[in-house]
Amino acid sequence: MHVLILPSWYPDHPVDINGVFFRDQARALAAKGHKVGVTSVNLRSVSTLLKGKKGKPVPFFEIDDGVLTYRDQVWKLVSRIPYSKYWLWRFGANRTLKRYIKEHGMPDIIHAHSAVYAGKVAAEWRARFAVPVVLTEHSSRFARRRLKGWQLGLADEAFRGVDARVAVSPPLGELLSREMGEQENAWRWIPNMVASRFSDVASDVAKQPDRPPRLLNLAMMTKNKGQFDLLEAFGKAFPEPSEVALWIGGDGPIRQRLEEKANALGLAGRIRFLGKVAPQNVPALFAQVDMFVLASHYETFGIVVVEALTSGVPVISTRCGGPEAIILEGDGALVEPRSSDELARALKKAFGQLENFDRAAIRERAIERFSEGAIADQVEALYQEVLDGDRPE
Repeated sequence: MHVLILPSWYPDHPVDINGVFFRDQARALAAKGHKVGVTSVNLRSVSTLLKGKKGKPVPFFEIDDGVLTYRDQVWKLVSRIPYSKYWLWRFGANRTLKRYIKEHGMPDIIHAHSAVYAGKVAAEWRARFAVPVVLTEHSSRFARRRLKGWQLGLADEAFRGVDARVAVSPPLGELLSREMGEQENAWRWIPNMVASRFSDVASDVAKQPDRPPRLLNLAMMTKNKGQFDLLEAFGKAFPEPSEVALWIGGDGPIRQRLEEKANALGLAGRIRFLGKVAPQNVPALFAQVDMFVLASHYETFGIVVVEALTSGVPVISTRCGGPEAIILEGDGALVEPRSSDELARALKKAFGQLENFDRAAIRERAIERFSEGAIADQVEALYQEVLDGDRPE
């Protein structure tokens, strides 16, 4: 099968975490013997040039672990005019597709990720080339109401112009059905996969009995990720002289405020800010901690939760959308978002019974449900279903 993947965002290089789950899925499909290509577009602001921020050079074409990968960059001069970003993104996508088809032929099926803007462009390609299209929606902007009216219009056209619609969690599918006026059965659930680099590295927590217990949070540092709630909960659950340490990985616009908050709470000595963590280094990080915590206010899925479980690390997470479909009995606990008191109680209880968590069982359950092979099988079956079935005109 010849599959072309069109993501709305994609890693610029192997250590880029932006859209890494799209890359993992493409590589997993290639590993199953399919011919897989990726065409991606990166909108870059001219202001970055004016500020002298050139960034790392991005290859236009490379074969990435068997995946034919094309990356195009389009410079945006004006961003506040409605549709301007879409027109530019569409221009770059069409330019890249033209070269891809010339060099590799027409794909059997196109898999777009997120309606804005890849889904809308893929729907146009379906009408133009009569190639079936699968669309997977990942964006939390629907739930957070961050899409403008014209963007919602593009999304609606995308959803109605493809052959199959996939949500990365049941709550996201329910929300899209409700908000976009779709039938309940219009969406199916196929979660994001966890890369084999996590299942290949087991947690070695039991090998380090003498060190203080460690709690890890790994996320972008934005208000939606709930790290202010986490700091308050950590202080309530483990006041001095507790030895429990909190490691926070990631970076973002609120990092300085988070560090100031940790100091104000008197927790700076037990909180370690790790900064950005490259994807290839995350498995080793999970191997050094006892528990993972996600305090987000909303997540469409929560791939980092799956990564932790696949590493054998139990998880405490908020009921923020995606994790409810991930965390099973014995994996950890779920609490309400924005409640530092409830999160504190869950953390204190979990650390009081760390020895009761069966890490091998946690790991096996996650691998069975979310491994590259398991998810690639589901995606492959959907492709075949679409190719074999009657498609709407």
